[in-house]
Amino acid sequence: MNYLFTFTKKEIHDILYSTLALGFIFSIGNVGGVFGALSDPIGYLSFAILLTVIVGLSFIPHELMHKFTAMKYGAWAQYEMWKKGLMFALVLAIITNGSFVFAAPGAVMIYTHYRDQQGMMHNVRLTKRQNGFIASAGVVANLTIAGACLLLAPGNSIAITIAYINSFLAMFNMIPIPPLDGSKVIWWSIPVWVVLFAASLGLQAMI
Repeated sequence: MNYLFTFTKKEIHDILYSTLALGFIFSIGNVGGVFGALSDPIGYLSFAILLTVIVGLSFIPHELMHKFTAMKYGAWAQYEMWKKGLMFALVLAIITNGSFVFAAPGAVMIYTHYRDQQGMMHNVRLTKRQNGFIASAGVVANLTIAGACLLLAPGNSIAITIAYINSFLAMFNMIPIPPLDGSKVIWWSIPVWVVLFAASLGLQAMI
């Protein structure tokens, strides 16, 4: 049986809460910080809902590409919320009035030794190249979405916002510091890391 598109209830819960948190984090910096949100709560709420949807179109594809690529190679993969990281990101957004975004509320955890839903044990060995593909898959998704938005809808404010958030997530995740994707990609292939990081910087510069 193919488990590629299998999700647990906890995984769906974690993705939802992480998306809501990132929506708040990104939106707070675009309305003049916490005090700006408090001065116009209705306006902020409307903006936050829109931005949360946009974040969902950026963050979720990133994580799902990690998941699907890992499971294609035979591993079990599921998104897991990082509670401490999420709390840190929320507190940081509040105390900096949204001027600094820590976009790491969780990650796709990959299990190479696991029991599937039929009770069968699996022991998978991932190569360096496969790990590199898994790590870069999320960033490639973000770069593709950002590039498509800039190419297909130039000047459209929503498209520009989607492109900005996607290119930011790509750039942030390409920082070569564990546990970010960049550290895994650069360990596999420095040229690939350079291309992906340069692409994310280039897209950011175009917005």
